[in-house]
Amino acid sequence: MRKHQDIRARFTRKLLQETLIALLAEKRFEMITVGEIAERAMVNRATFYRHYQDKYALGNSLFQEAIDQLTCDLRSPLKSPSASEVEGATLLLAASFTHIAEYSSLYRVMVRNVWFTAKMYDTLAELLGKRLHLPPRSSQNALERMPEELAVASLTNWLISMIRWWLENGMPYPPQQMALWCTTFVSSGLFQAIGILN
Repeated sequence: MRKHQDIRARFTRKLLQETLIALLAEKRFEMITVGEIAERAMVNRATFYRHYQDKYALGNSLFQEAIDQLTCDLRSPLKSPSASEVEGATLLLAASFTHIAEYSSLYRVMVRNVWFTAKMYDTLAELLGKRLHLPPRSSQNALERMPEELAVASLTNWLISMIRWWLENGMPYPPQQMALWCTTFVSSGLFQAIGILN
């Protein structure tokens, strides 16, 4: 009996998440109500509230599942890339773009909604901030090198823009090509700007 309840609960949560994705394709997250979600999912409000406190809890669970997998693909630290490290970063990013392609309907609505984009920005900025290991600033190069916070903000915004462009244009290039362009851009531009490469 307990196993049947667990399966049913998982099914209901999945149904509510898919319903939210469908509604996000039609309108902004801020405009969606719990009543609309319940009605579209063909469940009553009590069922919704049995699984989620509010629409933000539902949105957070949807976002967290997607971003957990994405961040899992980006575990390796970013540092001054040698040829082998660029290859490693390309493989990691290719896995990330492959994941995004697999869940493209979700990511497509996420990057079009301000609430989700803000959450994605915060998560990626935190992840990149931990992974971007910069050498200590010396008084000699302090003015020449981009501040770490600016580097993280720039890279985060740029990566979200790349993902958005790729999704909104129907993913015209394979994940491996997108990953290669990302690492090429970052290794030739960002790492020089922040003073890791000469």
